[in-house]
Parts: sequence; structure tokens; C-alpha cells
Amino acid sequence: MKTRSPLSNALHQAANHAVPSLFQIDGCGSVSVYPEQRCYVTDIQNWDAAYQSHPERITIKSVAWGQPPSGALPLMELQWRAAYHCALQSQQSEVEVNDLIRLRSWPNLTRLPIELVAPVTQICALLWRKPAVGYLIPRVLDADATQVRALLEVLQGFGHIKVSRTVLGPQPAASPDAGESLLDTGDSQGDHMAQPAGTLVGKLWRRLVGH
Repeated sequence: MKTRSPLSNALHQAANHAVPSLFQIDGCGSVSVYPEQRCYVTDIQNWDAAYQSHPERITIKSVAWGQPPSGALPLMELQWRAAYHCALQSQQSEVEVNDLIRLRSWPNLTRLPIELVAPVTQICALLWRKPAVGYLIPRVLDADATQVRALLEVLQGFGHIKVSRTVLGPQPAASPDAGESLLDTGDSQGDHMAQPAGTLVGKLWRRLVGH
């Protein structure tokens, strides 16, 4: 079982609470959660520091606010960020390096933290074309392996990818021409899965595949 950070654990509880909650994190800022309206408001800039805060630096209280302000953000964005930081801090990964990973569905990119939109899109675009073995994904994308592992865990947690255990030998050394040859040799998922819907996703997809 994963151990959430104090802040991510508190936010998880607040999202399922009946009334709005206010979080004050010393030195970082505040978060106001509106569970009924499924949105939140924050002035936090450094989320890494916020999620690493000790429990004594976090103050939580229920409030009697009415409607959230017009600039409120979708709560799913906060949940994604919390899950991502939890996965980053986890010592054990639920997605193993030799697992075969398939894309089940695209997440709603308009509900993701802005800093995660690009890497999530790259991972999903790669898996949309063909399934891939876990340790090859960061090599093909030339991306940070720790971030990719964490994002794969979050995608699995939200049901967007299917992970299958495989029996493979030792991991091969990275090849300078790593690309299509590193992907699973099965048929492309492009013939079996609808292309990502929506204007934003469509534009990102066309940019990634070059047409």
C-alpha cells in the first residue's frame, strides 16, 4: 500500500468531505477545496515543497463558504497532482520495468495540471500507436525515467492504461536509433482505438505524430 504525503492524504479526504475545506501550508500558501462543486482554488506556486511539508506545517479547517470563485480549477487537476507526487515519493512501483503497457483511454487533458499535460500526452501518444514495454518508454521519448514511471502509475490508477506482466530477459542497452524497433511488434492500436477526441488533444496528437 502506498503511503501518501501528509498533504496528499489530507486533500484526498477533503475531496470526499461534505463541506469546503481550507488548507494552510506554512511557507507555501493555501488550498481551498469545494467538493460539491468538484473544484479548488490555490495560491501555491511550489507544489514540490508543499507535498514535502511536515504535518505540523499544515493547518486544515472546514469552512462555510458558498459558491467557489469564478477562477476555480477542476478538482481532478488537484487529484492528478496529488497522485503524481505520491507516485514520485513511492519506494515501490506498481508498474514494473518489464510490464507490457497498453493504452485504454486518453485522460481529459483539460483536467490535468499544466506541467503534466506535455509528458502525459507524449506517453499516451506513444501507447496509442502501439503497446510498449515499460523500461523502453522513457528511452523512446528521451524522457526522465522517474517521471515516466510515476505518470504510468497515475495513468494506471485512473484506469487509462492496462499493465500486463511479461517474462523478459535482462534489459538491453539503449540503442542510438531507439524508436519504432523498441515498441511492441503487435498491430498498431491506431486501428482499434479511436483517435484522441477534442480540439486540444487533436492538435497535440497531430503535432506529436507530425501530421
